[in-house]
This record gives sequence, C-alpha cells and structure tokens, in this order.
Amino acid sequence: MPRDENIKAVQLAAERYNAKDIEGYLTLYDRGVLHHGFGNVKPGVGGLREQFQQILRGFPDRRIDSQDIFCDGEKVAHRYTFYARHKGEYMGYAATNNFVVAPGVLLHLFERGKCVQVWQLIDNVRFLAAIGAMPKLDRPNADAPSVAAE
Repeated sequence: MPRDENIKAVQLAAERYNAKDIEGYLTLYDRGVLHHGFGNVKPGVGGLREQFQQILRGFPDRRIDSQDIFCDGEKVAHRYTFYARHKGEYMGYAATNNFVVAPGVLLHLFERGKCVQVWQLIDNVRFLAAIGAMPKLDRPNADAPSVAAE
C-alpha cells in the first residue's frame, strides 16, 4: 500500500474511534492482527473489539487527538493524546469521575492494505493513577534535602 494510503487509513481509524464507530475503526486491522501493549487482550480483531467496548463503558466521552502520523514504507507511527472522564467501571475499578489525560503512540505494520501488527505505548502511570488503580506520585519538594548515592 502506498505511503499516503497507509497514513489516510490510520487517520480514518482515529476519526472512527472518536465517533465510537467500532466496526469502522476495526476495518484498519487484519482479522488476525497481533497487538502488543494492550494488556490482557485476546488476539485478533475480536480482542481489539472487546478492548474498545471496555474502554467505551469506562470512558464514554473518550477521544484521541492526533499530534503526528508519519510513515516509513509499511510502518506507520501515530502519536496521540487520550482524553476522557472515568464515568464507568474499567478493569475492576469503579468510576471516579476523574479526567484522564494520557499521551501515547501506536506503531502499525501494514501488509496488503491492512494493519497486521500494532504496538501501543501509553503513559500507564498517569492513566492508572487517574482512575485510582495506583497511588498518585508526589511532586518532589524543592526544599527537601537531596539524597546522596552511596
């Protein structure tokens, strides 16, 4: 698939994601897509569908804003920021109504016009802290004494 078509396919998938059009979003992916960094998600499009539905239940107003999409041959990188309010149960955590902002990157590998492999890298610390799945990190105190390495 030519470079511009791969980029347009990822842009369209992001639009479909924001429109909550799960089937439109999933047309980007090959039926047997391998996905990495999505947690305990079943393989293939079925696993991505379940993940999409789970995110939609926990974050019904979620959206992604794309900052960059660029391509090198059959590889497409998509840098984005995830925005949502935690309004429903997600991963066993009850709704907190906290607003989540988490930057991320998706790396797609295309073959014959479909994404056959995808890697997700997202700021999980920020995401999980926002939904109460881990404690928030304290900001360092500028007045605190520094700890010398031994």
